[in-house]
Amino acid sequence: MHSVSISLAGITKKQVDRASSAPLPTGTICLFASYAPDGDLPVHTRFYLKNLLTCGVILHVILSGADTIHESTQRFCNDLGIHVWKRPNGGLDFGAWQFLLQKGLAEGAPYILFANDSVFGPLAPLPPLLKTLSANQRPAWGLVASRAVTPHLQSWFVGLSQAAFQSAPVQHVLKLPFEDMSRDEIIWHGELGLSVALKAADIPLHAAWSDLNTPVARFFPANPMHTHWRDIVQTKAVPFLKQELLRDNPFRVPHLKDWRALISAESGFDPDWIETYLGQHPPRPLTCHPTWKGRALYSIMNRLDRLQWQKDRRRGAAR
Repeated sequence: MHSVSISLAGITKKQVDRASSAPLPTGTICLFASYAPDGDLPVHTRFYLKNLLTCGVILHVILSGADTIHESTQRFCNDLGIHVWKRPNGGLDFGAWQFLLQKGLAEGAPYILFANDSVFGPLAPLPPLLKTLSANQRPAWGLVASRAVTPHLQSWFVGLSQAAFQSAPVQHVLKLPFEDMSRDEIIWHGELGLSVALKAADIPLHAAWSDLNTPVARFFPANPMHTHWRDIVQTKAVPFLKQELLRDNPFRVPHLKDWRALISAESGFDPDWIETYLGQHPPRPLTCHPTWKGRALYSIMNRLDRLQWQKDRRRGAAR
């Protein structure tokens, strides 16, 4: 595959300069998992990485499935002081993070941020979000906490203090043989298991957006990045869109084209990056087919979310 062919407009030096008062302590590391079999980072992922740097992290990017690192990506990382690694694909994100952890990168870091390339964004600055989250004071946090299956932090953006990271239950999870597991097993033992481990260590789950205590979610648990995607972006609570939603739409939720209206010019994120990605990545075959009840639930919740979003837009236009 050819390297990045879309414009770099929208990525500015101002967005990559480290914040004068970073929201995370000095020495915090970010382990970023990216599936990149051609060894090249797409422009929307580069935008995300630049924004992560504004949080003051030491950034390590792992390219899973890559035999070599593309010259363009190597140059990009060198220019910004990003450490880039490559590895055979296996174990999904937890396998990638495990690969980096085995290098001893987390030793002595006050916080370890685990992130991946499964989202588009950020569509708003990250430092204010992490400050609101009190990320420098909480032992464990994520951007989204969900009751789907079991209460958990969605693993695409999770931070652990060194003490939380070193707790025995968390260490047990992070040392599991992810490369020998199926995707479903990794979700159960990795994403869900990590939050179970945190609770076993008596560490609360803290998130920017959470439905852990909402009555509706107790009876109808769902993935908020699929059911409340407009609201959480519009309010800037979680300024990201899940690639899975826009690419695969597993629950067949309506009106997905609304996503363009959520991206402001001030964000610096070019919506054409999403169009390019979707044109290059057709929907993936579903590994689990939702029931008609599940599709109906997601459809209803999306319609309610859209009505609230439209109401908020009208209110904003009237001001």
